[in-house]
Amino acid sequence: MFDPTIFENIKVALESAVYDLDFAGDILVTSRSDRVELAAMSREYAIGFRDRRQEEGAAITTRLVLSAGTADLAGEILEIPETVERKFGCTLRVVFAMNMDDMARCVEIKEILDTIWSYRPRITQELSFVYQAFSEGSPIVYRNTVTLDFGRKINEDNIDDLFNIVEHTVLSLRRLANDELSR
Repeated sequence: MFDPTIFENIKVALESAVYDLDFAGDILVTSRSDRVELAAMSREYAIGFRDRRQEEGAAITTRLVLSAGTADLAGEILEIPETVERKFGCTLRVVFAMNMDDMARCVEIKEILDTIWSYRPRITQELSFVYQAFSEGSPIVYRNTVTLDFGRKINEDNIDDLFNIVEHTVLSLRRLANDELSR
C-alpha cells in the first residue's frame, strides 16, 4: 500500500465539493477527466459543470483543472526535503467558456470576476472564432475562454479553501450567465 500524493488528496476533496453541489441540485456535472501523462509523468484532473438552472447547451460552462508536474510528484514520492524555493503541491485553475459577439464584453467579464474574487487570481481571456465566409452584416461569434490562475501551488493545508473556490466558481458562473441574459 502507498500513501496518496498531495494531488490525489486534493482531487478527492475537490471532486467531493463539486459533487455535493451536483447532488444538491445546484449544478450539473458535465465532464470529468483524470489524465496521467506518461511521457512527462504529470497528472491533470478536470471536472466541468454548468448551472443546473441553465438549459442544456448552456452558453457558459466551467471547468476546475488540478495539475501536478513531474517535480512535484517525484519530490513528494521520493521524500525530497522541501525548501523555501522548492515546495511540492498542485496548481488549480478555474476556466470558464462562453460564446459572445462583442469583444467589448471582455472588460465587463473581468470586472464581474474581479469583484467576486477580490482581485486575487490573474484573469486571462482568450478569444477565438471559426473563420468562414461571412455575409455582410452577420456577426462573428467569439469563443471566450476565461482562465483564473492563482499563481501558487496548493497542498493539503488548502483543502478547506477548495470549498470556497467551488462556491466562488458557482457564483461567478451565475453572475456571468445573468449578465448574458440581461443583454
